[in-house]
Amino acid sequence: MERPLVYIIDDEPNIRELIEELLSENYQTETFESGLPALDKFKQQPPDIVLLDLNLPDQDGFSICERIKELDPDQHTTIIVITGFESTEERIKSYEAGCDDYLVKPFIAKELLAKVDKVKHYQNKKMDLQTQHSIAQNMAFQAMTEASQYGIVLQFIKQTFVTHNETELAEAIFKTLNQLDLSACVQLRMEHSSLTLRSPDQPCSPIEEEIFELLSRRGRIFDFHNKTIFNDKHASILIKNMPVDDEIMYGRFRDIIAAIVEGVESRLIDFTRKAALFQVMNHIRSTMSVLEKQFQEHERSTTEIMDHLMLEMQSGFQFLDLSDEQEAFFMGLIEQSMKNLVALYMNGRNIDDQFTTICNELSDALSDS
Repeated sequence: MERPLVYIIDDEPNIRELIEELLSENYQTETFESGLPALDKFKQQPPDIVLLDLNLPDQDGFSICERIKELDPDQHTTIIVITGFESTEERIKSYEAGCDDYLVKPFIAKELLAKVDKVKHYQNKKMDLQTQHSIAQNMAFQAMTEASQYGIVLQFIKQTFVTHNETELAEAIFKTLNQLDLSACVQLRMEHSSLTLRSPDQPCSPIEEEIFELLSRRGRIFDFHNKTIFNDKHASILIKNMPVDDEIMYGRFRDIIAAIVEGVESRLIDFTRKAALFQVMNHIRSTMSVLEKQFQEHERSTTEIMDHLMLEMQSGFQFLDLSDEQEAFFMGLIEQSMKNLVALYMNGRNIDDQFTTICNELSDALSDS
């Protein structure tokens, strides 16, 4: 670890040499007999600690102290004032000028070393706190950024629930990717058709379609240069500006886009199921229409048969020489049979009505989804 750098600013050579010797073991030192040369050097190489005599030939130490603070707004340098005066006014004036500690001449070596070590530890602690604060700020910023980005994903998933077809779903995808400042191409693959777009209203170029054809089966996530393609069975999203140089952002976007693709895949499966249900509904309606015609035909045919039977029976009674009671008995059997046929027909009509009601309710439910 590099030793801390200490500036020794004092017009007395003996003092400079003594301090330099005392600090040589644990510190780097540079000496100055006046303040202005030290300020010039400060601009090039700021020290960790300044030992500053207040009585200097060019400027007083208070002015030098104030100037150092101007050159060091982040307060990386600690200043220890050295003076032959020990008055309260002197200490207050040093504090107001920006010094961090105070040492009175003549001093003993142990006292000087204790002062320097103390400010060194103070500096280290301050730097540690600044580092921790910076880390905490970065973590807080990253957490807020992540929360915002994942909030965008949740909003996208919510928005997919109100999309009704592939075109609306593609618009939702591009809207979400634009919020993340990502440039992309999207391909949605259905059973009988596919949709390949570079924007909601612009199709992909032929070479982009070829890239989807080549890479849609290269795994769930495939990287090449600064591009990444995310694949599922029915959907692929090609990100054209992945932040490959930023490991944290790159990893975060991988997670986010993978989640988006999963949401898109689920919605496409919903579209497929919904289309299949509509197809079944149409088939049921067509079948019910045929059954309705058959019921009507059966009703007509049954009525004709029963009417013809009644006429035949009435004509036959004249030749059978049946009594009135016998004729009434046979006519009652025929009438009861006709009532049974009518009841059977009405049961069929009730089933038809029930199927029609179920189809209508299912159709309404699919229209709302």
